[in-house]
Amino acid sequence: MLYYRHRRSHFAVAETSSLRRFLRPAIGAILALVILYFAGSWLLERIGIGNNARQTAVLLSVERAGSVQVSLDGKEFANAQDDMKLYAADRVRTTNSRAALTFFDGSVLRLKEQTDITIVQSDLKTEDSLLTVQLGAGELWVSTLELPVHTGSILRTIQAGDFTYEIPRATDAVIGPRSATVYSAAGLGIKIQIPKAVIPVIVGEGQQFALPENFDPKGDLYQYRSPIVSLTSVPAFVEESRSLYLSRRPSQPVTTASGALVEGGTVLSVTSPAKNATVRSATVEVKGLVGDKVAAVRVNGYQALLAADHTFSLELSLPDQDRVTVTVEALDPQGVVLETAVRELTRDLKPPSPPLVSSPAGGGQTYRTQRSELEIRGSAPAGTFGIIVNDYRLQLFKPGDTTWTYLASTQLSNFKEGENIFTVMSINEAGIKSEPVLLTIVLGGEGEGVINAGSASSGASAEVTSEEDLPKNAPLNPGSLNVTGPQPGTQFTSTGSAFLLEGTVSTDATSVWVNGYKLRLFTPGKTFWNYIADPALGTLKRGVNTYRITSRNEKGEIIDTTTYTVTY
Repeated sequence: MLYYRHRRSHFAVAETSSLRRFLRPAIGAILALVILYFAGSWLLERIGIGNNARQTAVLLSVERAGSVQVSLDGKEFANAQDDMKLYAADRVRTTNSRAALTFFDGSVLRLKEQTDITIVQSDLKTEDSLLTVQLGAGELWVSTLELPVHTGSILRTIQAGDFTYEIPRATDAVIGPRSATVYSAAGLGIKIQIPKAVIPVIVGEGQQFALPENFDPKGDLYQYRSPIVSLTSVPAFVEESRSLYLSRRPSQPVTTASGALVEGGTVLSVTSPAKNATVRSATVEVKGLVGDKVAAVRVNGYQALLAADHTFSLELSLPDQDRVTVTVEALDPQGVVLETAVRELTRDLKPPSPPLVSSPAGGGQTYRTQRSELEIRGSAPAGTFGIIVNDYRLQLFKPGDTTWTYLASTQLSNFKEGENIFTVMSINEAGIKSEPVLLTIVLGGEGEGVINAGSASSGASAEVTSEEDLPKNAPLNPGSLNVTGPQPGTQFTSTGSAFLLEGTVSTDATSVWVNGYKLRLFTPGKTFWNYIADPALGTLKRGVNTYRITSRNEKGEIIDTTTYTVTY
């Protein structure tokens, strides 16, 4: 390399190497392509392209009615029904009974008494399916199939606090919050991810693992792993679980002889649904038979369960459309489509007829009572699949029943002092709800019976029910209206749920109004008033709530008014 001296610096007379000039943009382009590939793969996976995803139902089996509760989508717990279909965010809790969950891949989780579990994921995908539950308390028995029922991998995980259990195929084990007893498992066994641990713990077949409460995650966690004392003498819970649920698998959707062929030598035959069928449910079961050369069956892009006797089945969720096309494809081992069958279905999306409310009053009426427990009764139209009262589905109502009952009780927290609005709807097999029927029951005051007959003439139509029709004068007696609860003054921060807004008025007050609503339990002569602030009644919402309270005399004139602010 030649250098030319110029003042105090040196520079190369020869040009920079052409290889170096080429490498810089090439390396930059390669890095950009790598970043683009991973970003694109992540985006495609998020929107479901390349790995078709379907959220599948989890079947709940209740072994003793009344002692298993379920919370659907984070709502309040209610008694569970046998053969309920659960989805992500649904939660199951056992008390003195046991229950089981069956997933799309044939895996079974049986819950012991006093067990709390939440479904996190039940996603059937073309390539990588996910099955995840959260164990809040108790123990459960886990059983997975030895052979997969569809192509693609499945990641099965049980989360217990900060611990994560990865469940392989052919598993027969009992899992607790910090323990695992593995009677059988494919591969190395169950992998347990423990926070701050140097390496995960592997519990293989014939081993058990139990961590004490005060363990050192950076220590030797394998000291807590040991052989099972006896594989022949297992707990009664495990024996009972095997007896109840292993005999049920694999399910055979169509009863045919093993190795049966499709009639006429064809490749694919769809036995259900029928051509041009009308479907009233939200799902349809697609079933049929295939020939010997078929390795897989696909229904609208989703993998169906293909049994050893050449039968297949898949429960397909239907979109809310009048016309639905179901495409069934038979595939060979290389994924080539051998034959296609198409079914055009018609969905009945007409809302069902609303139910009738007959007691203690009719729909649209207002009833006053002093009883803390009241039974609401009515009748259901033909074809009713269920009755919903205030977002609660009646557990004792069965499809085909013609009558229904609902217990409103202060001890059940569904009946409170003051005005209670009950919204009653019927649902059909497709889960479509009817128009609501409203019944208002006022707990408290004097008398028993209908106080507002709705559309019927009741003689109460002359009563002023809107504050807009009343005088807007200056307060006649300022300072006579006060708020005493939930906190005296003009503002309050609520961290709970519902609360009672209450206070005092002067003796000449004949009515009290809150945000334009006349308090029905306030009568002339009283010097105190109360108002229920409750999210369920629509009188309390997240954020800042402003309540304008006004007391009026017999002429409707304003005696005093005040404003109370609640941050919720």
